[in-house]
Amino acid sequence: MTVEHSTQGLISRIAAWPRNPLQDADALLARLLANVADILEAPRVLLAWEETDEPWLYLAYRADGAVERSREAPPEAEGEPLEESLRRRFAMDRAASWPVQGEIVQGRLFALDHPDLEPGHLALGEIAAQRVAAELDQFYLGRQLRTAAVTEERVRLACDLHDGMLQSLTGTALQLQALARLMEDDLPAAREQLHEVQRLIAADQRDLRFFIEELKPVPQALGSAADLGDRLAELAARLKRLWDLDVVFQLESLDGRLSDAFTRQLYRLLREALFNVARHAGATKAQVAVTRRNGALYITVTDDGRGFPFTGHYDFEELNRQKLGPVSLKERISTLGGSLTIESRPGRTRLEIHLPAPGRKR
Repeated sequence: MTVEHSTQGLISRIAAWPRNPLQDADALLARLLANVADILEAPRVLLAWEETDEPWLYLAYRADGAVERSREAPPEAEGEPLEESLRRRFAMDRAASWPVQGEIVQGRLFALDHPDLEPGHLALGEIAAQRVAAELDQFYLGRQLRTAAVTEERVRLACDLHDGMLQSLTGTALQLQALARLMEDDLPAAREQLHEVQRLIAADQRDLRFFIEELKPVPQALGSAADLGDRLAELAARLKRLWDLDVVFQLESLDGRLSDAFTRQLYRLLREALFNVARHAGATKAQVAVTRRNGALYITVTDDGRGFPFTGHYDFEELNRQKLGPVSLKERISTLGGSLTIESRPGRTRLEIHLPAPGRKR
């Protein structure tokens, strides 16, 4: 085989490198090292790296098709150099190495025990090291984003618990203290106080069920307008069962026009808006209309509840300036690039939501 044909074969291998991202660290490292071993024709492969702002040295070692991972403290700066330490530890008699330099990871890739390294191997080793850095950066960035999203959701849930259930439980505790005194002096009044405590506890139980419902993930299969309609019907049934709230949905011009990811975001938004109505408005009826026109989505949510603490018509800018309206819902709408208008008065509240609506890719 000529050197030209050998190089062409190596290039074709790196061109066939899988491109689908993996979220499992073990699976990702196994695939990366297997690809490197195949491209460079190396019996053993070692990857050593550090993360930005993390005081750990990570090692992934592949030999005989098996991958071992470890995390350990890096060598002291004044001690033996890292590469020499690894050379001794992994018996590197014949080795080639390349820097792995990403935005989040910094390290080195080693191909061990290759019987006959050619210039083509060395050049492709640089490409492979760049690809390893890019995939590790993508993995760590995705993990950071997921962690940030979970943290944001936890903060929102903590605020909801503090503002709702925990304050209610504090009120219940005070009621019980008063009940203890009434039991000695006024038995009929004590019975009435006991009934009030029972009502408070029942309301807290309903709130807790709602928190649990909010934490449930939206199925990944939710994508089409038909799926959305089914999910909203289930949501309406839960609202009726838990809060005796009647909800009517009107979905127009949606079938096949919204992306799957946006459809899931739309469901979460509608669910949060209706949970707010059920928990805070004291409403018996709500109506939701969703229509798509000229690449935008128009949503109205109307209920017959007590309204917000403010009265009148407020656009998104004024709501944000005066810090009025549902905070979490406003943040969700802002994230989607939309706007919110609220018209509030006792007996009728209307939310008007305008969102850019990306279409389904063909």
